[in-house]
Amino acid sequence: MHASLDDVVTTIADLDCLTDKDEYPVCETGFFTWDIVANLLYSDGAVAEMFGLDATETASGLPVEAYISRIHPEDQPAAAKIIHHTILTQEPEHQSYRARRANGAFHQVMAFGRCFRDKNGIPSLYAGIILPLPEEAPTATPLLDHCLAAYDIALSEGNTAVADHILEALMDMNWKNTGCSRPN
Repeated sequence: MHASLDDVVTTIADLDCLTDKDEYPVCETGFFTWDIVANLLYSDGAVAEMFGLDATETASGLPVEAYISRIHPEDQPAAAKIIHHTILTQEPEHQSYRARRANGAFHQVMAFGRCFRDKNGIPSLYAGIILPLPEEAPTATPLLDHCLAAYDIALSEGNTAVADHILEALMDMNWKNTGCSRPN
């Protein structure tokens, strides 16, 4: 059996969800889209909460710097370098860093993203997901890092069969309970 995008969506949807004041479920996994040309990053309430930002403002778009300023100062250079690399190469990114909540406390998050170009080859949109990592979970393990890297290589080479097998291995490793998620 090959893992499909539907399997991934189902797995992400299976993550614990919170209930907001209107009793609509809001998954802890947050979604974002960055309009690179306009420098406006749009995100949902989950991302707003993870970065200590106002959900109304994030839904209307904020400059990417508003988010970067909420990343721990020690983690900002590496995060910026990975994002820059993703824009240049169009390779999917996955990384973890500490983000500041509204109360000022930092917590570990995992981000997955990808840059898309317009028909002229200009980087235009950068979309992805961010999820909080459990406090007790390690941010990464060598095996998980290597599996994710192998997954990215398989996808970049167009070898979806190998990518599917790697995804199955990640599921067998119970990666969901390691605090990490599968890319794209």
